[in-house]
Amino acid sequence: MAQRPYDLFMSAFNDIEAHLRQSLYREGDRYQGFRAMLDEYQAKRGRRLNPKQYRELLPLAELRNALTHGRRLNDQPLAEPTDAAVAAARRLRDELLGPKLVLALLGQRGRPVTAAPGESVRRVLDTMYENDFSQVPVYDDSTYVGLLTTNTVARWVADQMRRHDGLAEDAPVREALRFSEGVERVEHLPRETTAPEAFWRFATAAEDGRPLTAVIITHSGKPTEAPLGIAVADDLARLSA
Repeated sequence: MAQRPYDLFMSAFNDIEAHLRQSLYREGDRYQGFRAMLDEYQAKRGRRLNPKQYRELLPLAELRNALTHGRRLNDQPLAEPTDAAVAAARRLRDELLGPKLVLALLGQRGRPVTAAPGESVRRVLDTMYENDFSQVPVYDDSTYVGLLTTNTVARWVADQMRRHDGLAEDAPVREALRFSEGVERVEHLPRETTAPEAFWRFATAAEDGRPLTAVIITHSGKPTEAPLGIAVADDLARLSA
């Protein structure tokens, strides 16, 4: 027998509430209500809750309260949540209890092409153009040494024009990479990093006035490991979806 929308909604919402409570409180702690708990969860564990999820949970909490305290007939609720409300509650439950990993969201598109310090800038630029990349991580053997971006290349070109009254025929990547120092900030995170956590890495870095250019995912988050994926500012909408 199929469950009623009321039961499906309440089951999903109760799972969300239990998850938040278990994440914040110990047994016997006083429960402050869902809105207060949600605010505390966002403040303490914001990397696991993005702004869109927060906004969606508030009206669902109001709906839960309305359904719980609504009129009943023969111990059965007279009101039923809509299919959209049920779907939203179940989706948010799945997102909070099992958030998607950055690597899963990026897919093959996020798998980075790398460059070596001795490669020619021209060759790497061709690769960036062909693949519509705006940045390429640079590795010396297996160790990360920097991020070559279109902005970095533009600064290198400007310096070439100033010093040589024209553009040099070519140069190794390490020469252009000198113009990224102190500008292109990158964080290395482990492969189990979730999309909400990556989103908050970008968000908090921007709030601190030191925005991230990219997040590079490796096996355990070390710059001496091969990159498994790369997320940039253009991926923020996908990370917060």
